[in-house]
Amino acid sequence: MKVGIPRALLYYWYGPAWKAFFGAAGLEPVVSPPTNKAIMTAGLKAAVDEICLPVKVFIGHCLELQKTCDAVLVPRLTSVARKEFTCPKFMGLPDMVRRLLPQTPVIIWESSGGFLPERVWTPRSGIIFAREFSTPAGQAGVARGIASGVAHEAVNWRGITRGCRRAKKPLAAARKAHAVYTGLLRRGYLPEEAAAVCDGLPDSPGGVRQRVKPPGTGQELPDSGSRGNPDKYVLKSDRGNPGAKPSRVIGLVGHPYCLYDSFVNTGILRFLQQEGCHILTPEMLPEEEIAMALKGLPKAIYWTMGRLALGASRLFRAPARGQAGVDGLIHVAAFACGPEALIGELIKRECHREIPYLQIYLDEHSGEAGLHTRLEAFLDLAGGKGQAGCV
Repeated sequence: MKVGIPRALLYYWYGPAWKAFFGAAGLEPVVSPPTNKAIMTAGLKAAVDEICLPVKVFIGHCLELQKTCDAVLVPRLTSVARKEFTCPKFMGLPDMVRRLLPQTPVIIWESSGGFLPERVWTPRSGIIFAREFSTPAGQAGVARGIASGVAHEAVNWRGITRGCRRAKKPLAAARKAHAVYTGLLRRGYLPEEAAAVCDGLPDSPGGVRQRVKPPGTGQELPDSGSRGNPDKYVLKSDRGNPGAKPSRVIGLVGHPYCLYDSFVNTGILRFLQQEGCHILTPEMLPEEEIAMALKGLPKAIYWTMGRLALGASRLFRAPARGQAGVDGLIHVAAFACGPEALIGELIKRECHREIPYLQIYLDEHSGEAGLHTRLEAFLDLAGGKGQAGCV
């Protein structure tokens, strides 16, 4: 049985874990292709106007997967960290997708307080797996819940029930895949590269590359061993090499689906790398350092992605005071995102008179030419240390 996994929203954080979970449960995970014009157009036509572009793109990926898959995975991630929350639209994703895909079964990955599921279920057949039902009596309750569905649906989902009832193997596989994936991100891999490594592929086809060089080549990448030494967050450039193209270290902050979906952001990462820039993102920083950077705030930030963006911007800027660190900071956000409007203003105020800062808002009308012109102007400012504070 094929389970479709949309390559959108928090796939860039948890995609390998989802694939490992369903693979270990005896199913065939199928990831949708990278976002393209057809996928985006389908999502724009199907979705309501009020939701943001990333959610519209997610719907487009679901519509694409229904053509070849037996079911589509739709995560309902209320919270992925203690006392923090995700976007309210994430909570309504299953209901939106079910309305648009009435003939395709939807598997809901439901979690609160972490990425591992509290339960995995489908509205047609009931609970497939629930962590609280680990006892024999609880497992019998799960079986009754599945059997209470339509007869032919119960037959279709019986294999999943057997594979996920105890769920020890799928959960262990998901936990391990997530640990490997996040470890690669900490070392400076971009998500497409890290996912390719997790899949055992020699390269990331068509993806943006930021290869980790062997030790001794002058390029150090952040990892878990860099705690307490902010200089290790800095990618050493080739300025000391007369034959190398001058490069800059650019920090990018924002939600992962804005940073890493090359079609949605019109190829920001690729453009910066073609200009010889090294890129740093929040996923490359240890969580402990981000938490330390945010100490002293009058009120805790309870939006997980906004907290990471603000904490990363502080870490990227802090070494700049010692004439190291990033040469400029770019904040990428989706238009009409309420939390990002607040976080963006905080980052902008803190960057004032420190480093060049660029704020980019994305929607379905964003054009590559205009955006790249802004990036070129920003890089001109980032090339001179005397231009700090330009926004």
